[in-house]
Amino acid sequence: MLKALTIPSFRWLWTGQLFSQFGSAVFLVMGLWEIQLKDPFLLSVAGLAMMLPQLLAAFGGVVVDRGDARKIMLFTDLVRGVAVLLGIMLLLVSPDWRPWIIIGLLGINSLGSAFFGPAEGVMLPTLVPDQDLPSANGLYSLTYQLSSAVGSGIGGAAVATVGVTLVFGFDLGSFWFSALAILLMMRLTGGRRLKKSPSAVSQARAGLGLREGWRALQGFPWFIALLPIVVLTNFTFGGAFILLPYWVHHHLGASAAWYGLTSGAWAAGTVVGSLSTGWFSRFSVGKTVGVLGLAQAFMMGVFSMTHAAPVSAGALFVAGAGNGVINALMYTILQRAIPVEVRGRAFGVLVTVLGAANPLAALLAGLSLGVVPMIWWYIAAAMTGASLGAALWLFVPKDLVSRTATTAGLENRI
Repeated sequence: MLKALTIPSFRWLWTGQLFSQFGSAVFLVMGLWEIQLKDPFLLSVAGLAMMLPQLLAAFGGVVVDRGDARKIMLFTDLVRGVAVLLGIMLLLVSPDWRPWIIIGLLGINSLGSAFFGPAEGVMLPTLVPDQDLPSANGLYSLTYQLSSAVGSGIGGAAVATVGVTLVFGFDLGSFWFSALAILLMMRLTGGRRLKKSPSAVSQARAGLGLREGWRALQGFPWFIALLPIVVLTNFTFGGAFILLPYWVHHHLGASAAWYGLTSGAWAAGTVVGSLSTGWFSRFSVGKTVGVLGLAQAFMMGVFSMTHAAPVSAGALFVAGAGNGVINALMYTILQRAIPVEVRGRAFGVLVTVLGAANPLAALLAGLSLGVVPMIWWYIAAAMTGASLGAALWLFVPKDLVSRTATTAGLENRI
């Protein structure tokens, strides 16, 4: 996995994202805890602010395929850094606006991710040799989840120690450091850009991006068959995680620090999963992701039934480990098999489809407080997760690895 770090351009991108995601995780945990203290219903507003911009990821994919993915990544980080700076200024002038300033910044960060995410998906395979792509994906996933795990724990403690303004400042610095790292990556890659056929570029400029991106995904009928249950699972998990700070505070009777640790446990689990991706890749993909999906669902059931914060954190850790392996394996398969000419649009469409139900989940989660017991969101997450695990077992082709490698003209196995 660490072999990819010997490539300077990848190393700079990886380092920048390590700090950027860390800053975002600290800010997110601090922000959601502060919001639920003000008004639990505002958790739904924050969830909508984070999730609605994700629907623009398909458009972001079109922009990536039209332009230079490196410049798009640089621009989005600079814009988000400026937004946090303005947020600090507003916070100093009007402290009472704190919840709304936090919600606004969460929305801007999510909007930037709608463009940054597809650009990452396009750039990563160009920075490392194909034989190192699975390890690079695992390492990249490790970066995000490790930053989230550590950042979540620190974010919970930061609520009572360093103060909100300093957390804002740290988030600002993390975005600008990431922008600097991307700039250095651009210098190392020189004037190189992705090789795209003239017809593909003209199609993207003609506004056919979304259609072409969806058509690329349709080359995987088994994956299309999985989408409904994936969207439903994302819906229940989205609502459950939006309510997590309220759950920890009122159901578990725990502090902000425990909320940070519980949230970080999921991310820490995905770190372990990411590190294990190479080992799991030797097995049948269909059986592997199916079994891990069922294990993830079982641990969500354990989480819903416990009243002890340490047990809850442990259950989320194990569930996150399964999730980390599943995501890394499936992402690698799509990266390899989707042609580079439409890769940005395909990933943009995919992010939009997968996140389509999340805004509704965020809204309903907040509205459901006081109407239905919170535990039903976590039970629903366990049930849909079990259905997804069974669907992965049934629909993912048993010979997926060899067929994907043949389709992409590759000799290496995932």
